[in-house]
Amino acid sequence: MLKSLLLFMILWLFSACEEKATPVITKSPNLTPPLNCLSLNSIDLDTEFNSTLQELYRFDPKCHWHLSVSYKRNIVCNSSYNAMSKNMGKFPKSFIKLEVRRGMEPLYSYYVDLYHNANREDLVMGMEQLKKDLLSK
Repeated sequence: MLKSLLLFMILWLFSACEEKATPVITKSPNLTPPLNCLSLNSIDLDTEFNSTLQELYRFDPKCHWHLSVSYKRNIVCNSSYNAMSKNMGKFPKSFIKLEVRRGMEPLYSYYVDLYHNANREDLVMGMEQLKKDLLSK
């Protein structure tokens, strides 16, 4: 019994310290899925992210629904305001944001803070969620 309790406490300790990225998804009430197309705003995308997106979806440059991807890696906080969070290990190292707009109106947003540098797998997860939420099968 004591061994089982000790094993449970060790597993609980390690699982409680794990930091999982939880995306924040925002949808406009003006959005009516499913969307039948998306165009990609590829400005400021590195080649890895651009090629990943091209593999995941066939973008239509003539579509009026625009997907913009923004991200930042190696975030450094020099502010004393966030010093406690950074020292406690709760400060994100990067983020990814996928945003769908029609004209200037934002209609959908997928945003996630990451505790590692944003990579291909993080972008794939975001794009899969966007497809599930917005795109026709």
